[in-house]
Amino acid sequence: MPDIQPTEAQLRMARLRLSVFVRSEALATADELGFGWRASTVTPSGLEGLTEELRSCHVSGLPFRVLRDFSADTIFNSASTNHAMRFWHDTRHVWIGADFSTEAELEVASCHLARARAEGFGPGSLEYALLLADTVGQTLYVARTKRFVVRQRQFALDCVRFDFDRAIEREVVRALVEGSAS
Repeated sequence: MPDIQPTEAQLRMARLRLSVFVRSEALATADELGFGWRASTVTPSGLEGLTEELRSCHVSGLPFRVLRDFSADTIFNSASTNHAMRFWHDTRHVWIGADFSTEAELEVASCHLARARAEGFGPGSLEYALLLADTVGQTLYVARTKRFVVRQRQFALDCVRFDFDRAIEREVVRALVEGSAS
């Protein structure tokens, strides 16, 4: 994955194609479950919270709550697509019984990456590299720093252009400089 230097046009197209793919996966999940999602500042936490939210949504038909925050600076083409990704991601946690440990997050990431491969976004594609950065890269960042990636788009680009270790290092420096490392 390291040493990919996409042009702005290539990056824009890859983000668009990845966003269409993610939204499609979220909509297919919503069709299967019988309810959609909505962005909220109050969301369930932990696997038990997600499981209870899923059960509640099944009974009520109300949309599943996903975190609204930290959605403006992502690899996707809009905040609403990031919300769709969170829905797809959170429901996978419940379906496979994955908690929020590093290992379980990587298992959920592998589900997303397998679907991407099945839809033609293979390991050599920029779309795959961006999704890998968003899922695996961010998981590794949280495992090492115990913090959430704030500048997600730049972090993903660093993962693509360099490697996970260098991307994590650069995000830590950005967080320190910007004062968001606490």
